[in-house]
Amino acid sequence: MAEKILLPPRPAFEGQVISLKQRIEDISNQNRMARLLNQNFNTWLNGSSMSALALTQELDKDKDGVISSNEFSDILAKMTGERPPDWVVDLMFSFVDADPSAGIPVANWMAFLAANGLEIPDSMFELDIPLAGTLSSQGTDFFVDQPMNLSVKFSLDIESYTITVQQDGIDQQEQFTTPVSQMDESNYDTFILEPDEPGIYTITLLIDGKALDSISVAVLEIEEEDWPEEEEETIEVVDEHTPLAIKTAPSNEFASFIETVESTRLRSEAMSIIGGAPAYTLNGIVEKVSTTLLGDQEYKNGLTAHCLSSEGNRVQVMMKSQETAPAVAGTTVSLKVQPVMWEIAVRELVCKEL
Repeated sequence: MAEKILLPPRPAFEGQVISLKQRIEDISNQNRMARLLNQNFNTWLNGSSMSALALTQELDKDKDGVISSNEFSDILAKMTGERPPDWVVDLMFSFVDADPSAGIPVANWMAFLAANGLEIPDSMFELDIPLAGTLSSQGTDFFVDQPMNLSVKFSLDIESYTITVQQDGIDQQEQFTTPVSQMDESNYDTFILEPDEPGIYTITLLIDGKALDSISVAVLEIEEEDWPEEEEETIEVVDEHTPLAIKTAPSNEFASFIETVESTRLRSEAMSIIGGAPAYTLNGIVEKVSTTLLGDQEYKNGLTAHCLSSEGNRVQVMMKSQETAPAVAGTTVSLKVQPVMWEIAVRELVCKEL
C-alpha cells in the first residue's frame, strides 16, 4: 500500500459510511454478540491515540491495499490481549460485507473506521473535479471548401467525444463520434471540418449526450471572377477500366509554386493561382495527423496530414480513404497532391492526395 491512501471523492465516501452505519445497526439488532463486539471495537478505537491513517498503515503489513483476516486479528488481539477465534473475525467482516478469505479493501476499511467515529482528513480524498470541455477554431469566417482547423480540450481524460454540425435553416444535423484511440491525447484532440455550402454553422461538443461547448462560424461563398473564355479542348476518351497515370511536377517546382502563392496579398489572387495549378510531388515528413470530418466523399471522415516538405514548406494534405495503414506523425512520405485551397489563418497550402 502506498504511503498516501487516496479515497473516492468525499460525497461518495460519506454515502458509503451512511450505508455501513445502517448495516452495522441492522446486524447488531439481530445478533447480540455482534452488537457487543462492535461496541467494544468502537470504544477501543475512540480511546486509542492512533489516527485512521496510522492504524491502517500499521495493519496493512504487506502493503497490498487490503486488510486481511490475519491482519484484522492483530487489532483484535491488541484489544483483548489474545487472538480471537475465527467466528469473531467472520462476524466483524460481516459488518463490511467482506469475505475473510479475500480481505477488506482499504477504501471500505476506512469507511468502516469512519462509521465507528474516526475522523478521516480531507487530504485523503480525491478532488471531485467536474468534466469540462472547450471547443475552439482558428477564426470564425471561412470560405466554402476551406478546411477549418478545430481543437477540443477536456479537464479530465475521456473515452470518446461527439461533434454535431448544424447549418442554419437545415433540419438535418451531421454528427461524428471520435473514440480515445483516435484522439491526439486522452484529454485533447484536433480535427478538420470542410463545409461545402455557404451558411452559418453551429458546431457543438458533447460527452454522453451532454453539450459542453458550442461555437458558430460563417461559411462564405467564393465570389466568381470573370475569366476569358478558353479554347475548346479535344478530350481523349479513355477506357474506364484503364487506370490513369497522374503526371506530377517535381518537388522543387512545388516549392516555387508555394512561394508564388505565399507572395500574394489577396485570397482571390491566391485562389486564381491555385485554380490553374498542376499536380505536384510532395516529399517530406508528417508532423501530425488530424481528422477530416467534412469534405468531399472520398476524403470525408478521413485524415489530414500536416507535412513539412523537404524544402521547408508546411502543407496540409487531405488523405484519401485507404485500406493500408495511414501516415502517422514522424513518418516520411512521397505524395502526389493537387493544390485546392490557401489557408489564410495559418498561411499554409491545402492539397488533396491524388
